[in-house]
Amino acid sequence: MEMTEGIALETTDFIEPREVIPLPGPVLEMLASRRHRLLHAVWHGTRGSWLGLDENQRASITALGWAPPRASAQASGPIINNGAGEDFLFMHRQMIMMVNETAQQAGAEPIKGWVNIPPPNSQTGNQDGFAVPPTWVDPADKSGTNRRIAALKTDEYFWSRMRWWDREFKNPQYLRNLKLGELGALLEYSVHNDMHMRWASAPRDPETGEVVPGGRLPWDVSTKWDNPIYDFLGEFYSSHVNPVFWRLHGWIDDRIADWYAAHEEVHAGEIEPATIDGVSWFKQGKWVVAADPWAGAKSESHGGHHGGHHGMSADPAQQDIEKMEKVNAILFPKPSQTLRAAAMSAEMQADQASSKQTWF
Repeated sequence: MEMTEGIALETTDFIEPREVIPLPGPVLEMLASRRHRLLHAVWHGTRGSWLGLDENQRASITALGWAPPRASAQASGPIINNGAGEDFLFMHRQMIMMVNETAQQAGAEPIKGWVNIPPPNSQTGNQDGFAVPPTWVDPADKSGTNRRIAALKTDEYFWSRMRWWDREFKNPQYLRNLKLGELGALLEYSVHNDMHMRWASAPRDPETGEVVPGGRLPWDVSTKWDNPIYDFLGEFYSSHVNPVFWRLHGWIDDRIADWYAAHEEVHAGEIEPATIDGVSWFKQGKWVVAADPWAGAKSESHGGHHGGHHGMSADPAQQDIEKMEKVNAILFPKPSQTLRAAAMSAEMQADQASSKQTWF
């Protein structure tokens, strides 16, 4: 083990996926941009935190056009039956379409998702980009996060849990009894979250290279985190910049076709395909809760219906960024200098970052 700024990290020559299976240049530029980072972070942040916000916070976010129609979680855990899982599947399908269109425009092949969740890799190095990175340890952790991340990365965890999920979420006898939103929520809060952390490398400060146990603090949206090298798979501001993100979300997306095929076998005609905002989807009905799956606020740069706000830039794309920065500040207010000095120890900051802005 080596120690870096109080963080124990397994000594390794691990090669990051971005060096083995790099994203096409135009795709990386788009995804690492401040606008796309904020889009992903704010979308996840609003739906996951909505029920924990007070009335004034929700009103402010609503005024900025970012009120989620369906919350994805409550204090007791994920919400399975309100259609929020449909939003999860729809938004990420839209992201996959956008990425593959950009790749094709650049003359590159579409990024293919995993057919099966990759088993433990016995090869040396990271030849295919899918080797599991070594774990890292935060000495300040008192919530069990260290043990959880370490467990997720073991061979035993794959064989005892992930391989079962891989089979269960392809099982037509299971899928035919689920609504689409139930499928999405169950995927999101089980195999999806654990795949993110299993394939996450230790997050590092993009300027210093030093390990930061939980990635950036959630209120810190300084431009240093927009560096393409910050592609930590374990948090919302950076995960989509990592090439592995598109493989695991391709696997998630393929479960939609499995779900539809399973229902067609026993409920033929009960689910009606449709196109919504250019995305191949389904009409609201017995097995589909939402008529309008939510992928975020309407964009100013695409003629959205949300008008400009006083004091904002005249540039529509910049308006999007400024709105999302405001939403992020509402979701994750920065502690005052006094509060930080008096009550916000480094350990407390790490705990808040982990609970608010990461998958672990």
